Amino acid sequence: MAGEDGKISEDSKKEFSKWVTKNKIFSGGEKAYKNIDAEGRVYSSVSLRAPEPRADPKFFEPLLHPVTGRPCPVPPNGFSRTPETLRAMIEREEILFGQDEKTQPRQKRYLQEDTNRQLSSVIQDATRGKTWLDALGLSDFPYCHSVSFYETLMGAVLTDPFDIALDFFAGSGTTGHAVISLNRNDGRQRKFILMEMGDYFDTVLLPRIKKVTFAPKWKGGRPQCLATEEEAERSPRIVKYIRLESYEDALDSIEFEQASEQMELTEATNEYFLKYMLKWETKGNETLLNVANLASPFCYRLRVHVNGEKQERAVDVAETFNYLLGLKVQKREVYADKGRRYLVYRGETRDRPDHNVAVIWRETEGWTKADFSRDRDFVAQNNLSEEADTVYVNGDSAILGAKPIEPVFKDRMFASMNS
Repeated sequence: MAGEDGKISEDSKKEFSKWVTKNKIFSGGEKAYKNIDAEGRVYSSVSLRAPEPRADPKFFEPLLHPVTGRPCPVPPNGFSRTPETLRAMIEREEILFGQDEKTQPRQKRYLQEDTNRQLSSVIQDATRGKTWLDALGLSDFPYCHSVSFYETLMGAVLTDPFDIALDFFAGSGTTGHAVISLNRNDGRQRKFILMEMGDYFDTVLLPRIKKVTFAPKWKGGRPQCLATEEEAERSPRIVKYIRLESYEDALDSIEFEQASEQMELTEATNEYFLKYMLKWETKGNETLLNVANLASPFCYRLRVHVNGEKQERAVDVAETFNYLLGLKVQKREVYADKGRRYLVYRGETRDRPDHNVAVIWRETEGWTKADFSRDRDFVAQNNLSEEADTVYVNGDSAILGAKPIEPVFKDRMFASMNS
């Protein structure tokens, strides 16, 4: 409470200190900021002692008490700052003096929005990681870490509002769970990238991220409450997951251009399976993507090995092209023209951040000249290439100024082979 002069009263300072000290939700580091000055600025008291004994005598020059004018005690190892720095800190009112010269001066460290504290060398967290999975109704992962433990670690490291957590061995997804919880608590927009090759990606990790995104509290596999409006605002909007083609899957998809006794295909190939063309004699065993069928980009499939069996999986060639192009997607739109589907991506490439790109995908197999004219008119009428410096389009096209996707796709996918 402020006094008549607008300053914080002494009674208010004591009440504030008492409230912070007794508040159980604050950690020890947070409780250090239990002081408030007359201007209403929260601060902690920090020692000015040097971590190791100083050799230069200037670090042992005493500070004079502002009231008595007498020298104050010097820390045993000397001051951690030079005399010039200490004088500047006194002018900024960042030095705490006692009632007289008998008290050793200390630093006055103000609490700010970007204030960080050193991570404790001992973290006390007795919560079992399995408890968090049991609450979500997921029990197919025998060992995992506590979410609260990860929140402590990443809360100390991911200090920028837009930091990204990268976990190469994601396991049950504790890292993603912790990042979502941190964002809900402090309103930041951290992101996470998780990588996992185990079967529990489908049985544990992905269901966990979906459930935590949907609701903050679970018990026995059921949400205990829906997210508040504020929590929903701070929750993920989109969680994208990508399955990478394995080496074995790539080998299974090789198609030899010329038949020979050594290169005999024992399996019929579907027209819309993702295939690679191996020009054995002329290309030095170079594997090339068969992009001839990108006229039907939404039909591609890939044969993959899952638990010793071959399965068919859809292939998102549109997303693949975005990665190859280095496109930072800003907008994804879907249009329909009397049964025809258009998928449009807009963004900037990483190597040319001020260069606007539009990538247009549609089914063109079997189109006639009239169909391409209709396609050109639909793109123009709906401004699909509006404000784009470069427009990419799959298959043949009558769209003015559009570049074909296929050459770029092939060049980027095998750039390392050509270099």
